[in-house]
Amino acid sequence: MRRWLAQGVIGMLFAVEVVTGAQAEVGFSWQWSPMGPYGGEARRLAVDPRHPDRVFVGTCDGQLYLSEDGGEQWTRLTGFHRPGFCISRILVDAEDSRTIYVAGWQVSVEQGGGIYRSRDGGRTWTLLPGTEMHSVRALAQAPSDPRVLIFTALDGVFRSEDRGESWRRISPAEDLEIRNVESIAIDPRSDQTLYVGTWHLPWKTTNGGRTWTKAGSRETGIIDDSEIFNILIDERNPDLLWLSACTGVYRSTDGGRSWRRMAGLPSRSRRVLALAKPVGQRDVLFAGTTEGLWRTGDGGATWRLITSRRLTVQDIALHPQRPQWVFIATEEAGVWISRDGGMTFRPSNQGFSSWVITGILPDREIPGRIYCGVVGGGLEGSFFISEDGGRSWRARSLRGVRAILQSRRDGRRLFVLTEDGIFLSEDRGESWRKGPPLEEVISQIAEASDGGLLVLTSRALLRYDESRGGWERVRSVDGQSLAALHVGRRIWIVGQGRIWMSEDGVSWVERALPDRVGRVHVILEHPSDSDLLFIGTSFGLYRSRNGGRDWERCAHGLPHADVVAIAVHPNDPRWMLVTDYRTGAVYLSTDRGETWRRIDETVGARAWVGAFDPHDGERVFVGSRGMGVYMGRRSVQLVERENSP
Repeated sequence: MRRWLAQGVIGMLFAVEVVTGAQAEVGFSWQWSPMGPYGGEARRLAVDPRHPDRVFVGTCDGQLYLSEDGGEQWTRLTGFHRPGFCISRILVDAEDSRTIYVAGWQVSVEQGGGIYRSRDGGRTWTLLPGTEMHSVRALAQAPSDPRVLIFTALDGVFRSEDRGESWRRISPAEDLEIRNVESIAIDPRSDQTLYVGTWHLPWKTTNGGRTWTKAGSRETGIIDDSEIFNILIDERNPDLLWLSACTGVYRSTDGGRSWRRMAGLPSRSRRVLALAKPVGQRDVLFAGTTEGLWRTGDGGATWRLITSRRLTVQDIALHPQRPQWVFIATEEAGVWISRDGGMTFRPSNQGFSSWVITGILPDREIPGRIYCGVVGGGLEGSFFISEDGGRSWRARSLRGVRAILQSRRDGRRLFVLTEDGIFLSEDRGESWRKGPPLEEVISQIAEASDGGLLVLTSRALLRYDESRGGWERVRSVDGQSLAALHVGRRIWIVGQGRIWMSEDGVSWVERALPDRVGRVHVILEHPSDSDLLFIGTSFGLYRSRNGGRDWERCAHGLPHADVVAIAVHPNDPRWMLVTDYRTGAVYLSTDRGETWRRIDETVGARAWVGAFDPHDGERVFVGSRGMGVYMGRRSVQLVERENSP
């Protein structure tokens, strides 16, 4: 094998400096702003009943956005920041638009969740006592008495008669049937009559929960084990009911005693996640399915698809004052709106982003050109390109981008690692071709000095030999699970408690890691000193000053963080950055890792990837988990201080 050296990509920069004068301290702070790519998963919608231009959208990662121009522009309500909280309902109080309720459940904890309330239009929020241990799936306000709120959860049904100040259970405790309650509807004539839908069938009470009866079964027209996602009650004839389920749309004209399944929906579109009916239009109904949005104008006898089948519609919002406005929340393409009653739809996500960012890379040769990768992806793909510094983005059809690399030999050449393998572009991401296949799962990619492609799997480092059209193993490790790769002046591989180094890809030196470091996520060779190494681990950041022979934990402002990214300023290697996976915190060092300072307090974006703008020393780009990309701009602060006597 011929001798070759490998090169890597240096990461991002955040910098803070302080210069002390006689009268003031001069320092740098960071001003942060969201910059897309816009879209992603939109979970729930709500329109202010008194102000139709005010629309809310929530995500399944605890973020809440507000539009005050009918959905054209969105702004994140920074006071509501609950990562891991999946929003199941947004409710604007029928009498006071400044009072807003947001219900939901914790994704990672079965019984975690609750209801938050704001009384100042969404600036500040309070978790309502008595809801905090419930995985809340639905929330409703009684039309006949707005003081009455009822929520459903995995463990039953609960009622408040004082707008959420106190709660009591109204379903039998430990009931084997009335549990996993997904939906609710309250009769407009009386708050004592309500319907709830479980993951199995619907139930009804006419006395506020003292007794319950099954409101649907196979014998009365509903297929057993139909997960009930929504229940609607006609405002003019409360005995006319509609419900959506995993088996389609059902209609009852006798208060739930009997049901008829609407046969107009195709079988593959029968998983109906959302249902909405314009006020005063008896036979018009919208059904949001896993294959687009459907509309009926004849009470469900026939249905027409009015969006792309590729959209998964999770929620629908209508307004009684503007029945021609239709909002839908989609799983993969954000918010879409119609101004003509559903005849046409368009995406409207300016300011809204719920993408999980997996890579952010400014083109080192073209100012303003930025590449971004996201988990999953929308209708057009998960690889985004901006040509104006992040103000606008366009997608390319790659699915599930995990890493992005720009060739150092030819800036037009890009490599991406995706869910479907490696792809290559020769025109800066405009078009792509499938890279060489490999049966093993690839975790990281890098580039050799001759432009060759390197990949890391759990068992080996491999290099693609274009002349032979196949892969060759550079280094195999038996009995190990390889976790991290870095290529700089030397090649570094990290496994379980071991580290391997090579200067030519042929001969390797193996060294042990101390037991205390925990699980290693990332390794970096400092560009100014090939013997200065850093590893990011589940127990913090560790440093070696002698090529990996001895290690020490970096402290002095840096806690025992779960460090998943390390970056060095490409122009001043004294500046370093690390990110903490658990909290999303960003820490900066201006002295090659000796001391650290957290610098992301005003962002709240849980940053875990990012990049320094090589064409503008005042800007950095940070990719978040569930809030898109944020741009940070360095600014000067002057802080007055008293002179010494």
